[in-house]
Amino acid sequence: MYRLQDRFTRTSRIGRGKIPRGIRQEVFLRDNNTCQFCGRGFPEELLTVDHLIPIALGGLDEITNYATACRHCNEKKAATPLKDFAASLNIRIEALPVHGDPIIDNQDLPIQIRLIRKRIFDKQRKGELRATGKSAQKRTEKEYRRALWESEVGNQLSNELPSLPGHARAIVPEARTVSASEVDQLFLIELTKSANTRSLIGSVLTKDRDLWTSIERIRSESKDDALKKRIDQALIRFAKEVRRRNLSYPTNAPSPQVGSGSQVTTNV
Repeated sequence: MYRLQDRFTRTSRIGRGKIPRGIRQEVFLRDNNTCQFCGRGFPEELLTVDHLIPIALGGLDEITNYATACRHCNEKKAATPLKDFAASLNIRIEALPVHGDPIIDNQDLPIQIRLIRKRIFDKQRKGELRATGKSAQKRTEKEYRRALWESEVGNQLSNELPSLPGHARAIVPEARTVSASEVDQLFLIELTKSANTRSLIGSVLTKDRDLWTSIERIRSESKDDALKKRIDQALIRFAKEVRRRNLSYPTNAPSPQVGSGSQVTTNV
């Protein structure tokens, strides 16, 4: 499954590029090899990947803007605005799929949160929200946070975690679907405080992978020194929080590094 690994730091792709075969096949599979416009099924070789918001109108070359289309419908749609083309076929924008979004794809999240996210894409596809340009992903995240804080579930998060910044608090529900324990959750909350590490949640750090093994692998294999520094900073804050709560530091968790060689004591 496609996972967006730079969600909070991403520069959205604009212009027409080559869609990797793996992503093309994932879109076809998710859509059951069915054209999302005429509703007919086709062999894979007769299908295309359509940019729902046309590239010619500033649409992104991202999986969230992809849908399966037969050649006839794709050619017929061309650069027609999605809202107009859907109306000509009596198709509701809301019925069109969103592929590859980490919130909509996360079935462990409350449906209310996933619907909030889906409505953002629906508004973008209707032309009610801007969804173009290299900053499109960042605008999507900002609009999602705004909608979340206006919802009941967002209010509950605000009351529960008032000391967390809003951008960190917004991803806590996702962090909870990844964590296997209260202690794991404490560390994931520390990761939410930086855009670099926040992007790991749900992409590299998932419920089907051991959290601490994944963290150690990133620290040992990543060439991104800024990311590794942010992880170490999160580990330092985590160690302090574990001590404050009189909890046990996980035996399989890496020790945080401070400077060049010294370590924070993790014993409690």
